[in-house]
Amino acid sequence: MKEHIIEPKLTIELAHQCVKCSACRQVCPTYSVVKEERSSPRGRLALAEAVVDGILPLTEDVAAQWNQCAMCRRCEWICPNEVEYKEIMFRARNMAKEKSEKDYFKTVVFKGLSIMGNPLTKIGMKFAPALLQAYGKVLGKYVPEYNSVYIDVGIPKYAKLMPKPSAKPFGLRGKEAKPKTKPKGRLLFFTGCMIDAFHGKTGESVLKLMEKAGYEVLVPKDIRCCGAPHLYSGEIDAFNSLMTHNKREINKHDFDYIVVACPTCGGALKEEYRYPVKDFAEILKEEGYITFRGNGEKVSFHFPCHSYTAMKTDPNVFRDVVKSVENTEYVEGEEAMMCCGFAGYFSVANYEVSSELQKRKIEDLRKTEATYILSDCPGCVLNIADGMYKHGHHKDVKVIHLAEYLAERLIEKE
Repeated sequence: MKEHIIEPKLTIELAHQCVKCSACRQVCPTYSVVKEERSSPRGRLALAEAVVDGILPLTEDVAAQWNQCAMCRRCEWICPNEVEYKEIMFRARNMAKEKSEKDYFKTVVFKGLSIMGNPLTKIGMKFAPALLQAYGKVLGKYVPEYNSVYIDVGIPKYAKLMPKPSAKPFGLRGKEAKPKTKPKGRLLFFTGCMIDAFHGKTGESVLKLMEKAGYEVLVPKDIRCCGAPHLYSGEIDAFNSLMTHNKREINKHDFDYIVVACPTCGGALKEEYRYPVKDFAEILKEEGYITFRGNGEKVSFHFPCHSYTAMKTDPNVFRDVVKSVENTEYVEGEEAMMCCGFAGYFSVANYEVSSELQKRKIEDLRKTEATYILSDCPGCVLNIADGMYKHGHHKDVKVIHLAEYLAERLIEKE
């Protein structure tokens, strides 16, 4: 059977899908900040249509408008005509690569993601915690109230608090978890780069929760980045290469579903890889009998855009799982489903827009007066924690992945 790959050509039929109704503008995060038509989904699609039709030349300015998109896909979520915005935009970005301003930092980041998990990066990541700890001690002399959990990466202008690398990077690779009773099914846990390199505790929590839910879980040894960052940026060849490698590794195993704790990975695995995929929270809701108990805290939840756009997970899944935790109070922000402004490399390439979206998110979450902010995306957790720190709220609020929060409150039924 011929291997499935993503074709790069933006066809006329695809480019002409949008009927210019403007429904997308009311949910677009970048348009809410920039307030220009060309910075809305409708505007970007109109530019793509004009370029494909030969009406407009592909210029650096056109490429810049496409690259300003966060690829949250909220426009698809609300579109009455089901326009395939993602399919159009990543092909447009691929078409515009030569016209885009050269970004060498992006090249390094994406190349790093491409090799994430190979023997060289595994060795390199083992030394990263010690190096960053030393860097943190130096940083602590200049940054008041240095937070030991996060480090400032020190990129001029684009400073962002980053999680320290895991003490055991890629430590989940090859692990298996089995319940004490007969398994209800077999899950393949696609960990993703953030969990592998930085949030090992989140990954361990997913294994613990799935085992408690009655499932046998395995983690492949040799998976790489899912490739979603590359695909969304128009790096289609790089994505196809990563997908081919990962499918070869995944297909070595028998499983009922791939389980994820990152909706961006989950979206790529479901839409492009074409596997059956579930978020770990979906499985917890289906099982229902598992008991969690809090300590009287007030909790709020940020819904990652890709959870309901790419993964198409019902937001009520997360609401119901969080509300199932006994002895807690759930308070939802007015803009709980609005983009937090991270969107991977978008937060660097479009720093000012990203920072404004981050600020709005922090203001909305602060109004809830929650002491715990939860999310289902490692990237959103990073960005919201960064925002809390920058706006002086990190002492009052703990930002944590939903899986970690639940695993810490897991109890045996009395």
